[in-house]
Amino acid sequence: MAELRGVGRYEVVGAGPAVVILSNPQADPGWWAAPLVTALTAAGFQAVSFVHTGPEHEPGAVARDVAALISHLGVGPAFLVGWSQGAAIAQEVALRHPDLVVAAALIAGYARRNAFDLVLADAWAALDEAGPELDPVRLALLFLTSHPVPELGDDTFVEPLLAGMRRWSARGPSDARDRSKAFLRAYEDRRPELATLRVPCLVMGFELDADTFVTRAREVAEAIPGSRYVELAGAAHLAPITEPARVCGPIVEFLLTRR
Repeated sequence: MAELRGVGRYEVVGAGPAVVILSNPQADPGWWAAPLVTALTAAGFQAVSFVHTGPEHEPGAVARDVAALISHLGVGPAFLVGWSQGAAIAQEVALRHPDLVVAAALIAGYARRNAFDLVLADAWAALDEAGPELDPVRLALLFLTSHPVPELGDDTFVEPLLAGMRRWSARGPSDARDRSKAFLRAYEDRRPELATLRVPCLVMGFELDADTFVTRAREVAEAIPGSRYVELAGAAHLAPITEPARVCGPIVEFLLTRR
């Protein structure tokens, strides 16, 4: 990936109107967004995958840095696609820099921190402080928040995932995790601001999402005037990885209507 100093790393693939792909700093687009990049470039878009590395992590600063990337590349106004915390980032860019955004697809996002999100944050924070003896607990919590619970009783589903999930959940120092937590600590209820948003938005929720939860995606859709809402039945938080065709199809269709 190329790097814009003090802003972040990025990779540009394809030609056409630019689509900036945003996510939690722990979820590098290099491992989750490959099917999305393929779908976008096949549809005639330029895919710009972005990993924020700027020195400030609160929402306004991250949005400023995304705007700086768009300006640096000379691709504005651009489309935005954000997953999870990336959707919250995309919302901030659209709110603070609407002149740089054509339209935004917000996948499994949120407009506020609800009660159970705070419970989960406390649980992960406690695990961050504990030693490797709690790696099995980290692994279990990651499975439960990432995949459809009905699938977790199926060995043919779980066993192929175990090695990768175990590596991902194991305790260790993580600048990306610290960045993500700093973003969330500064995040406020954005529903009043989203009610003023005039950038066209697709909001996508996953019925069985136990990380950001479908009710929070519905709140985003309800807050943004004229937004289009799509809910994927039976899908969980990692649907962009486990069911990419179901996720990418509605996104590309939406972006094409705004091209």
